[in-house]
Amino acid sequence: MKHIKPYKIFENNSPNFPTTKEGVIEVCEKYRIIDYTINDDLSIDVGGYVNLAYKNLEHLPLKFNYIKGNFECDYNQLVSLEGSPQTVDGDFDCSENKLETLKGCPQTVNGDFQCSYNQLVSLEGCPQTVGGSFACLHNELKTLKGCPQTVNGYFNCSTNHLESLEGCPQTVGEQFLCYTNELKSLEGSPQSVGKTFYCYNNKLKTLKGCTQIIGGGFNCENNELVDLEYFPEVSGDIDIKYNTVYLLVYTFIENVDSFMIEDFIDYEIVRNRDTVMLDRLQTFIRDNDLEMPDLDKIKKRYKIIE
Repeated sequence: MKHIKPYKIFENNSPNFPTTKEGVIEVCEKYRIIDYTINDDLSIDVGGYVNLAYKNLEHLPLKFNYIKGNFECDYNQLVSLEGSPQTVDGDFDCSENKLETLKGCPQTVNGDFQCSYNQLVSLEGCPQTVGGSFACLHNELKTLKGCPQTVNGYFNCSTNHLESLEGCPQTVGEQFLCYTNELKSLEGSPQSVGKTFYCYNNKLKTLKGCTQIIGGGFNCENNELVDLEYFPEVSGDIDIKYNTVYLLVYTFIENVDSFMIEDFIDYEIVRNRDTVMLDRLQTFIRDNDLEMPDLDKIKKRYKIIE
């Protein structure tokens, strides 16, 4: 197959879009864009997909308006999204570029929106309507302000520099992933998460502000949690390893599993972080067919109320 060299459209680090219909046609042929209509402003509507991935582009080669399929411009050297379509019926993927801003990106994406592995410091300008999933992991984000408020698929903002979830979507249909950030609080969490909530590898000392009803599991391992207050109601597995609170539960249950943790929380055995309600502990032990732990061992760490 003949190798097609990237179409050079750079002039003073700005896009140099074609100024004639003939120029638009030439670029479409070069990048094998088919089933398109040229509009009066020389932007194009495409009845299928557009694949501009791996073309070594610093700027988009055309002004796009509407794309019926997917629009892929990932794995380039893009520093700007000027020329992006306004509406994409499929997925929009601009991952693995050098973007510091989403200015110019589509405002409506009916599929997934992917902008991971860039240099983004803000989500301002991103689409407010996303029909699928939204991924902005591996950037330089310190805030989620500007992101869409409803995401029907998963939302992944992991591996950034977030200290707060303020501005994040309030409704997430599938997984919510905010692991490996610098979160000290879950204030601003979504009101609802349809599947698993992942917030491991942060600096959380409390779960205050966490989504209270989660359709899947909850993974908060490797934080600094000291109690289980504000623990959400979950439908799947729970993982609280590598937290101070895990040692608390382990004091009473040697073989900790997610179901035991849920029961332990529900029975409200430990209060104010330092007081054990003996009658509740005994009921919990009996209901779960466990052996009573060594009370002398517990008394070294907790006040026991009989």
